[in-house]
Amino acid sequence: MSVSEIKPPARINILSYVGDTQGCGTIRIIFPHLLLPHLRKDGYQFTGFYSAYFITLKDYYRNFTFVQFQRAATEAHRNLIYRFLSAIGNETKTPLIYEIDDLLTDIPKWNIAHDYYMSNLKYTEEILRMVNGITVSTEPLKKVYSKYNKNIDVIPNHLPKFMWGDPKPKHLREPRTKKPRIIWAGSETHFAIQKGREGSDFGEELIKFIRGTVDKYQWVIITGAPPPFLVDLRDKIEIHRWKNIFEYPSFIKGLDVDFGIAPLHQCLFNECKSNIKMLEYVATGIPAVYSKIEPYKNAHLQATSDGEIISYIEKLAEDVDLRKTAWEHDYQAVKDQLWWEDNNYKNLKQYVNAYLGLFGKTIPF
Repeated sequence: MSVSEIKPPARINILSYVGDTQGCGTIRIIFPHLLLPHLRKDGYQFTGFYSAYFITLKDYYRNFTFVQFQRAATEAHRNLIYRFLSAIGNETKTPLIYEIDDLLTDIPKWNIAHDYYMSNLKYTEEILRMVNGITVSTEPLKKVYSKYNKNIDVIPNHLPKFMWGDPKPKHLREPRTKKPRIIWAGSETHFAIQKGREGSDFGEELIKFIRGTVDKYQWVIITGAPPPFLVDLRDKIEIHRWKNIFEYPSFIKGLDVDFGIAPLHQCLFNECKSNIKMLEYVATGIPAVYSKIEPYKNAHLQATSDGEIISYIEKLAEDVDLRKTAWEHDYQAVKDQLWWEDNNYKNLKQYVNAYLGLFGKTIPF
């Protein structure tokens, strides 16, 4: 597809229907939309609007450059999108984009989201085929979804620096005299919480290790529902319920942890994930042990087994120099991706042009 420049004066107005306001909908839509007015280029104006409620007034859409639906997956969503394309978009010439950060067509059976999305699979597939374009967070996700729609672009995840602030590396702070504080933060989709389901991103050996070291390490867990394999140790493991996404950065940085873990089971669903957990740990100022899998391919400490994860945990607990080396490596690995705002909003400019590129347009930033 040939690309043509949008000539000034021009207004880039984006309307997004957000399906997830406590996760990737905020990370990938609400935060960048809040920052769009900060872009400065003579002759251009940038604005973003978002809503969870569909607006039926046709004329409302005439001034939008494009409209997007995030994480739409049900029959009701399919019907809304069909209505927009057939009754609104055709007349207003407003393109419709589908935004998605996860693989909704191949979710592990133990994942709590499996039944919901698999029961709606045919509607998700119809939506993917109907829309004018798709944005995803990773190349593997683009590869999977390309069988439904060829007009796809990758927009990596970034964090809002105005929420996180500059990272203060833990190894530069006062040394700890008590047992190391080790964090895992993630939703309950990482382990089976339904009866009769077996599976987890935590292997049996790792679970056994965590349970057996509650007196040696202070395990700090942030999640929506406590892992069922640790519930009986509530009095020895620090378990925090998930925080509002606007509170999360200051909360996790205030926990004063030493390093983290990010285990992922090897499967297509996880191969398509983004490295958002790595970005968050780096922003917190801590190193982490990661599974050797696509999202964490640039991390310093990558483990291929529970035994290797455990070995790295034990080394990090004893070796502050290794923590320093690991965090500095990880920071360099994600530095250019970390923030929306750095380098004169470089990532935000790429965000805008990724969308426009789906329709052969670009802004010469």
